[in-house]
Amino acid sequence: MNAPRPGSPVTRVVVVGGGYVGVDACRALRRGAGRQLARGEVQVTVVNPTPYHTFHGFTGEALGGQLALTRTLTPLRPLLPGAEVVQGTVTRVDLTMQRVQVTRPGAEATWLPFDHLILGVGSVDPFGRVPGLREHGWTLKRPQDMQAFRAQVGARFAARTPTTINVIGGGYAGVEMAAALRERQRREGLPGDVHLISAGGVLDTLPAELAGLRAHARASLEALGVQLHEHARVQAVEPLGARLEGGTLRRADLTLLAAGIAHTALPGTEGLPRDERGRLLTDEFLRVTGCHNVWAGGDAACVRQPRGEDPANALYAMKHGLCIGRNVARSVRRLPLRPFRYGGLGQSASLGRWNAITELRGLTFTGPVAWLMRLLFFTWFMPSRAQGWRVLRDLLRPPAPPHAPLNVPDAMSAAD
Repeated sequence: MNAPRPGSPVTRVVVVGGGYVGVDACRALRRGAGRQLARGEVQVTVVNPTPYHTFHGFTGEALGGQLALTRTLTPLRPLLPGAEVVQGTVTRVDLTMQRVQVTRPGAEATWLPFDHLILGVGSVDPFGRVPGLREHGWTLKRPQDMQAFRAQVGARFAARTPTTINVIGGGYAGVEMAAALRERQRREGLPGDVHLISAGGVLDTLPAELAGLRAHARASLEALGVQLHEHARVQAVEPLGARLEGGTLRRADLTLLAAGIAHTALPGTEGLPRDERGRLLTDEFLRVTGCHNVWAGGDAACVRQPRGEDPANALYAMKHGLCIGRNVARSVRRLPLRPFRYGGLGQSASLGRWNAITELRGLTFTGPVAWLMRLLFFTWFMPSRAQGWRVLRDLLRPPAPPHAPLNVPDAMSAAD
């Protein structure tokens, strides 16, 4: 990290989280205040529990054995030149003293001072709302959890053990996971079933004008052999499966949650304004309401625009990060801040290899065209162009035998 010129004030920016918000905020800050960074007048520190960024767009492909898990992980340090990447966890925020406490593996907790604090802490799995999930279920939010579930599925499939899988959630994530798992069962000739359990209808949050996409998704899932259980709310996860409201036990060997998120407040931030779901309230510039130097985006924030509230998805989190980074840079350069404005691009879900549904600015696509559009769209928005090309190459190849279980590394090489 460059040392500041003698007599120059140093602006210290601490970014909590190396996900979509954090990575894009750092990149925008570097573009907007590159000279100040080069002179050491701005110092950026990113704190993340792992040394890599996790891209969740291809979780289904990784789970279905089409893509190595490492393809979804990109080392942070090469992504963020000019920033110091600290592998650790922010355990407390001191808003009065303007500092954060960082706990690192095998080291004592230390304090990092900040002039600007960017909170890209995301969300957590809703263990508190689903009794038994932590003990008897599986989740995918953390890469370690993804690895563990993928390894469990791989071991059972390799042994050709009959496997019934419950997937909880009828949104995009649930549909993609159910399709990927069932397609893998069929591709490898494995005994078992996949049940998709949805509290409402499958993809019922889609507006009426996208009913054709919903119908295509349902037909595709049924053609794969996914068994649909709509309007079936899960009360608890038990050792033998998912207990539904009314007492029915939907038996399964594995139960995967692919719906719902929860929010937790970093210690020291409990007094910041939040909505009823626990998300930080922000102003039009993405500062936390009432704060001049604390910023938030992504799942952790409630971002409202004139047209309505932003959805919780990766693309919006990236755009939040870009806005925050630009505004921190403008603040450093003493320029007026610019409000966040973004109207969205579209939405998509994979339904297996060469099949998907895609909506792009009101236009709808299904089947192979939608699948290819989704693939190109997602690889374009991956944080590393090199990693995006690798994913593109891997997924356009003919199907290969299942990948061997992979460990999530503590440090990774960007090399192929």
